Amino acid sequence: MKKILIAAFLLLSVVTLAACGKKSETNNGAVVDFGDIFVQKSTIRVWIDDEEGEYMKAVIEEFNKVYPNIIVEHQHMGSVDARERLKTFGPSGNGADVFQFPHDQLAQAVLEDLVYALPNSTKTLLESRAHELGLSIATVSYDESAKSFDPSSPNSVERLYAVPMSVESVGLFYNKDLVTTPATTMEEILTAGAAWNAVVVDDGSGQTRAQKGLYYLNTSSHWADSYFMQGFYSAFGFTPFGPELNDPSAVGFADTVDALEFFLNDLKPVTTGTGSHNSVTGSANFEDGLVPYIIAGPWNHEGYTNAGVNYGVAQMPTIDGQPMQTFAGAMMAAVYKYSENIEDAIKFVEFLNSDIAMELQYEYKTKLPALKTELLSGIAGVSEDEKLMAMAQQLETSVPMPTIPQVTYYWGPGETMIIEVWNNGKSFTEATTAAENSYRVLAGLSAN
Repeated sequence: MKKILIAAFLLLSVVTLAACGKKSETNNGAVVDFGDIFVQKSTIRVWIDDEEGEYMKAVIEEFNKVYPNIIVEHQHMGSVDARERLKTFGPSGNGADVFQFPHDQLAQAVLEDLVYALPNSTKTLLESRAHELGLSIATVSYDESAKSFDPSSPNSVERLYAVPMSVESVGLFYNKDLVTTPATTMEEILTAGAAWNAVVVDDGSGQTRAQKGLYYLNTSSHWADSYFMQGFYSAFGFTPFGPELNDPSAVGFADTVDALEFFLNDLKPVTTGTGSHNSVTGSANFEDGLVPYIIAGPWNHEGYTNAGVNYGVAQMPTIDGQPMQTFAGAMMAAVYKYSENIEDAIKFVEFLNSDIAMELQYEYKTKLPALKTELLSGIAGVSEDEKLMAMAQQLETSVPMPTIPQVTYYWGPGETMIIEVWNNGKSFTEATTAAENSYRVLAGLSAN
């Protein structure tokens, strides 16, 4: 009897195992899919800046059509906050397997041992699809043993650390009700600006447009913001940290003198007059339809559109025939170095570069996909979006944002340098020397 029971049990086990992954019909005709029951699933947590969650819901649905056995849990996390939060919550297992951050945080994330270096297969995939500037920003030479980003460091290895999701740059926004054809040269803007500023406003005040703060050319930031001013700098031959933007030994502020002279003598009279670098509320005036031009970025589209401004975007004008090479930025997605599901996290960041994910990013976020220009035509709506295509054109002459960690110490001294010249009349030599020394102290280098 015992042998019969054992045989019956083994037979039942074989029948049960045979049913796994197959469809079996019940007595009432319902079909049961045993495949979903017996195939092992895994879970990854994703931190993406998507407060409403609709964008990520759509992305996850498409991802699961390809990878049905990877459960993706999305948690909204501001892109500028994710890195700091991961430093706190990652070690306890309450962090993310995939997290998003802006371009200028990559080096710090690598230094803080937060980012997993993506495999060569991912790099090969992105080389065939990703925007060159976005890929350049996401690729870093790093010597882990020396914690050095110097490419000549003995154990330096060039690796891809993130997948660029979107790329961006500032551009020349213009009010179509005030400008028929946007200017292509700074000389045009300065000449027309002087005439515009001198017109008396028809409000009974007797004041000119300049006196009312309604200047011809504006900035959505301020005139000492080195990110915004890079286009001007580049026309005079300056990029920080050397021609490859990766030499931390010195920023090179001494090479900005020609640009500073232009700021003080040519730009300031047309943009702030006798006012300080931040004396004009450019974005508010542009939203109110009162001024023709403003230097702004894709983050301004929502505000200007909601304000009902009839505007377009053009390339930044040339200066003395030289193009303005703005900084190119990118929004990144990376894999947490100590994720327990590295392979699945890699699949997700790779999927973010797919056509369908990029299409959803454009649909929900109206961002320029970080794809090669020739691939943008495959993303519904992008090629017809005049504003984004203007930015894509601007990016053709842009330079990648420096990713070395010392860039953190560039912004403050750079801003102070322009303020000292623009507002306080400090000599160019004094201002550039002080900025260089300030940077070197902050970066832990010996002052000159």
